[in-house]
Amino acid sequence: MKKITNYKTIFTILFITIAFSLTACNESPSEIAESSNKILVGLDDSLPPMGFRSTSNELQGFDIDMAAEIGKKLNKEFIFTPYNWDGILLGLQSKKFDVIISALSVTSEREKEIGFTLPYLMEKQVIVTSKNSAINSPEDLKGKVVGIQMGSTSYNALIPVKSTLKEVKEYKNNMDAINDLGTGRLEAVVIDELVARYYLKDHGSKYRIADKELTKEPVAIGVRKEDTTL
Repeated sequence: MKKITNYKTIFTILFITIAFSLTACNESPSEIAESSNKILVGLDDSLPPMGFRSTSNELQGFDIDMAAEIGKKLNKEFIFTPYNWDGILLGLQSKKFDVIISALSVTSEREKEIGFTLPYLMEKQVIVTSKNSAINSPEDLKGKVVGIQMGSTSYNALIPVKSTLKEVKEYKNNMDAINDLGTGRLEAVVIDELVARYYLKDHGSKYRIADKELTKEPVAIGVRKEDTTL
């Protein structure tokens, strides 16, 4: 009887422990973020001036500074996790991080998958070409080879004229596309205006931005739909 009682006691303790463990596992991400002093951020770390690496490999940029200021107000620390841009929404949904702070444009397609805060910027998709190019509008891309970043809204911006293009080449990041523009493998790159203008500060002698943009897009912080508290 003593052995049976001990077994019952052990079983009860194990049952309670498992129950509490399952409760913790079922805690919503927003509750976890609310109780923690850290928020994990997914971002593209090759997106100047929003988020990029310094010469000493430190993260810097507008989004990094903005997150730091938000952190002061929330009394939380933002921990940045660089992630491939073409999979960043899936990374958020699979809980690799809690939010996306990386010049993320709000689109109807993305709103089907994730939630957004109020926008903090209004962005444009523009065309970058070589200095002497005759391209000045989306219509001038007819028959041209155009580069874009994989998973970016640059692809959506091109849809109205895509059927007229010779080819659309996708790149892991915008800088790779710009480099191919410089070597003549591309005739234009469709890119966020902020990124383009930052890059052209130092390379304005080689490239320029076409007169007419393709689209205007609000930029916001991305969150999982269920994380209403966060």
